[in-house]
Amino acid sequence: MGFTNFFVEIHANFCIIILTICIKRIGKMPMAELKGLSLSQHLHSIFSEIKSQNSIYGFPLKLAFRGIPEKDLSVFFHNQKAATPLGPAAGPHTQMAQNILLSFLGGCRIMELKTVQILDQLEIPRPCIYAPNICFNVEWSQELRLQESLHEYLVAWMLLKFLEYEEVLSIPAGDPFYQTIFDISVGYNLEGISSEPIHQWIQTLLNASEEIARLKEGIPASFSHLKNLEIPGRVSSSITLSTFHGCPANEIESIVKHLIKEHKVDVMVKMNPTLMGFERVSYLLHDKLGFHHIQLDPHAFEADLQFQDAVTMMKRLRDFATAHGKEVGCKFTNTLVVRNTEKVLPGEEMYLSGPPLHVIAMDAMHSLRQEMGAHFPISFSGGIDKTNVADALSCNMKPVTICTDLLKQRGYQRLRHYFQTIRKAMDQMGASCLKEFIIKRAGGGDSVQECGLKNSKDYVNSLLDNPYYHYSSHKKPPKRVDSKLQLFDCILCNLCIFVCPNGANFSMDTKGYSKPMINYIYRRGRLEAENGGTFVLKKDRQIGTLADFCNECGNCDTYCPEEGAPYIEKPRFFFSKESFERFSSYDGFCFFSPHQLAGRMKGKVYSIEYEPDSKNLRFSSPEIEIQMGENQKVQSFEIKNGLLEGSKIDMEPFYVLDALYSAALENENKYPFVILRGIGS
Repeated sequence: MGFTNFFVEIHANFCIIILTICIKRIGKMPMAELKGLSLSQHLHSIFSEIKSQNSIYGFPLKLAFRGIPEKDLSVFFHNQKAATPLGPAAGPHTQMAQNILLSFLGGCRIMELKTVQILDQLEIPRPCIYAPNICFNVEWSQELRLQESLHEYLVAWMLLKFLEYEEVLSIPAGDPFYQTIFDISVGYNLEGISSEPIHQWIQTLLNASEEIARLKEGIPASFSHLKNLEIPGRVSSSITLSTFHGCPANEIESIVKHLIKEHKVDVMVKMNPTLMGFERVSYLLHDKLGFHHIQLDPHAFEADLQFQDAVTMMKRLRDFATAHGKEVGCKFTNTLVVRNTEKVLPGEEMYLSGPPLHVIAMDAMHSLRQEMGAHFPISFSGGIDKTNVADALSCNMKPVTICTDLLKQRGYQRLRHYFQTIRKAMDQMGASCLKEFIIKRAGGGDSVQECGLKNSKDYVNSLLDNPYYHYSSHKKPPKRVDSKLQLFDCILCNLCIFVCPNGANFSMDTKGYSKPMINYIYRRGRLEAENGGTFVLKKDRQIGTLADFCNECGNCDTYCPEEGAPYIEKPRFFFSKESFERFSSYDGFCFFSPHQLAGRMKGKVYSIEYEPDSKNLRFSSPEIEIQMGENQKVQSFEIKNGLLEGSKIDMEPFYVLDALYSAALENENKYPFVILRGIGS
């Protein structure tokens, strides 16, 4: 074994050891964990929200993509047809069912599912995303367990079919508009990918008929007509492979051959931006783009796949795939590993994406494409946004996937501007379909592949001196104001709502809740009322967070103008009593029943329970339980935990709970209160 091969194998094994150390230890205080919904909960929530708000998970249906008149945006990815060439990259926008639905509403039709691996109990550092202009992250694979990921992807697949059947976008069911591809993403080494759990996981998505039938059994009676809807059992037919930094070429090659032979799928190999070598990437990042403050790690480049090795490997794999009746290609690129010098995120290294990665990834893509030939399949992800999406499509890459830009203001709704750019570019070329657009952009030709290669050459050459990608265009952070977030009454900019990939942040109408606050003194066996001022919510709307949809990535904190993080400071709602009690280190709220709201405030648990069809209620705190009538008049009470004579009973937690319960009633058919109160579940 040569020294170089020895080094890269040691590096790869070291990565495996580090990941193994990250597995959660039994007995350790749990961190925030994502938890998806049942199919029944999704159905009740979606169709209640459509009826009451004409939106789905906060995405207004009036803004949903409905195609571009007289433009055919369809593409073939391997042998499957998709209505558009865009998709969310494997990342924060594809790990939960609602993320995939939101991507679909924005116009994405090739969903690169978030990468799964055998180590499915990772503890990701928090926060894990920092995207004020360019983006850094320290998360890399699916945060859910394998079976939980499978559930999310199958539920998303079924919900898309239900939305089509119900024609919620007023487009007839069966129209090519709905053609959507799910692309599996797996990592990170041969041992894990060939393991029995991953093998079975992949096989299930290749033929999920039994799982779909099982999920259909949980469809509630009010949606029973959906049980007879025919849903294809083959959820996916392709895999994008992601490997460790430092994974040797022979192992990557073995993984691809394994996937083709064992699973009979088409495969895209995701390349790392280190492919072009330290000198080239440093030249682009530092000398041409001016990001001198970002430090590269030379050792990462030495350990990673080298360019000529990649070319030789991919040529062999192309022949292997062809011999097995399948297709293999490359995706450009993964994120770029850099040193964490600014300590914005935890750890010693982090991963760069956004505008500078676009230039680096395009450079690597075109270099390898020249070696492999114009017909070699290429997909792309790296700094895609509305300014460059048409240029990327002109290079005949499919799909073109997005991540960083969707983390910015308006989130998934930013996709509207992508299609406006595409339409304008096609109009300028007089093109009615993407094939025609690619050929005309190249000045004409017989081969769309050769025209795509010419366009990529022209585009890559234009990038180096384009000021849009220079540091000077991306150093301005989001605006801040001189105020601090509180539980209630922020400035209501709504930025936190749209920048959350999971739809975890939401707004609720509170109608300016205001009540005289009465505290009590426990004296001589009685409760003596004491004026506590007025408990008032100054704003008519408030912001809340769904704990089970929030993985504390930190993106809402980046964009919130006020000091503090919405996911920490705002009312945090848990979907279930089990989650509420499990994460006992977090303050938060939970509906134990449609009429009982519990809250943990400053570590103490309180609850308020209303008697249906009456004005009576029961308030419980660690010290006392009070039965109340109209206008909070005390009817009876019971002392708990030895309340001392003369003790003051602070009733502010009562008014917090009452305000939130009132908001739930005001928003009972709106997202997310149908879920939170468990109505119809």
